[in-house]
Parts: sequence; structure tokens; C-alpha cells
Amino acid sequence: MQISDFIKLVRFEHAMMLAIAVFIGEVVVLEKIPQVTIPIILSLLVPVFSEMGSFALNDYLDIESDKLNKKTDRPLVRGAISPSLAFNFAWFSFIISTVLAFFVNLQAFAIALLFNLFAVLYNYKLKDIALLGNVYIALTMAIPFIFGNFVVSSSLRLMALVLAMLGFISGLAREIVKSVQDMEGDLLARKSQTLPILIGRKNSLTFAIIFYILFIPLSYTPFFYGLKNLSVSFIVLLIANLGILYNILLIYKSIEVGDKSSNQYLKKARNASLVSLFIGLVGYLTAVI
Repeated sequence: MQISDFIKLVRFEHAMMLAIAVFIGEVVVLEKIPQVTIPIILSLLVPVFSEMGSFALNDYLDIESDKLNKKTDRPLVRGAISPSLAFNFAWFSFIISTVLAFFVNLQAFAIALLFNLFAVLYNYKLKDIALLGNVYIALTMAIPFIFGNFVVSSSLRLMALVLAMLGFISGLAREIVKSVQDMEGDLLARKSQTLPILIGRKNSLTFAIIFYILFIPLSYTPFFYGLKNLSVSFIVLLIANLGILYNILLIYKSIEVGDKSSNQYLKKARNASLVSLFIGLVGYLTAVI
């Protein structure tokens, strides 16, 4: 096994984005960069292990589906990593994430325990249910800001809620696109009843476009609720939203070409959205520090 295969299995870039979101949640509540303490360090590791465990379990359970969807870049599909290793690492990660959260505080422990349990439930069942699976994934992109809030404060702040709302909207749009990408394999291998299987590829992608369009103006709302109105932050966020617009264009193009060539545009769209959301997090980070 090569390190690159392991990184692909656990989607480490996603893990780092969640850690950054937790850090942003901590900073917006404290209104300053927190001191480097053991609880702060642990709070950044909690989402990293939770995310890695969830993706490892996802790939373990979706081997047949990924084969049918021709996802030859997946390490388990290529045989670069054994299924047993992925399965064992997933459970190891969930346990580590939950234990680390216990040493942060009670609220952090409760959130980590709940979302790790739901991560298992999602991978085994929720992802096969129309919209429920999408909503769960969207919540995992929202909760890091809430988690970061409770790491440093016992009360929930409005700014953390605003950022969580943005995470939820963007996460829901991305996950709907992913459901469309995976619909053929999910139906054949898992007998799933996901949103695109029930309402069709075009209708699902239309919903994703609507959520992305809604996200763009709302992405500036944190600056009206306490974030510093810095020109640098606005510029970075503008770049991120240009990426979202490009992502929307790719999704629209996938609708135009139909089923035959749709997934090649959707793959580019998901990559573009991930880069754009990362740039957006950097924009918020520059505003809070």
C-alpha cells in the first residue's frame, strides 16, 4: 500500500477542511486565535479521524457499487488496499475520534459520539434512502462550526449558526450531485432508493443548481453578523464563488448532454466545488484572524 492510496481511501483533503471549519468556529466565538492547548489540538483531530473512518467504511461497503460505477481510482476497487484493512481502520478511527472528544468537553463528546454513530448508520442504510442520506452529509459539513463553538463556549453563537447554514447548503448540493454520479451502481449493488433514482437525474441536478445559486449570495452574510469586513476576505470569497459558478455551468452541461456523457462533467463539477469551498474557508479564515 502506498501513502497516496491511503490518502485516497480516507479523502484526507476533506478531513483537513473539516478541521479548518472547526478552527474557524472556535475563532469566531473567541474573536481571536485560541491558545494552543491540549483541548484545542484534540478538537482539530476529532473531525479528522471521524471523517477518515466514515470514508474508509463507505468504500468498504461500496466496493461492488464503485466497480459498477467504474470508479477505478478507488484503492479498494484497484486492490491497492485490502477491504479488511479499510474496515478495521474505519472502526479504529471512529473510536479514536470519540475518545479524543471525551477529553475536550462534554458537549464535544456528545456531538462526536452522535455523528460517529450516524456515520455508521449512513454507510449501512441512510445513504440508500432518498434525501435522508443527502441531508446527513450536509449536516456533517455544518456541524464542524457548531462543534468548534462548543469547544470554547457553552453557549451557541449566531455566527457559528450562520456558517453552519452555509455548510449545510453547499453540502446538500454536493451530495445530490454525488448521488446522481452513483445512481446506477447504487441501484444495482445496493438496491438504493436515492433521490435521483426516484425523481430522475435531471430533476436532481436542477435541485443541486438551485442550492448552489442560493449559496452564492448567502456566502456573504457572515460579514453582516460579525466577521471583519476585510477587502482581502471579500476577494478570496469572490474567487471561491466564481468557482461555484463554474461548477454550476458544469452541472448544467451534464444535463444538456444527457446520461451518456453526464458523469464526466459531474466529476469535474465535484472537484471544482471542493476547491471552491476550500478557497471559501480560507476567505473566512482570513476574516477571523
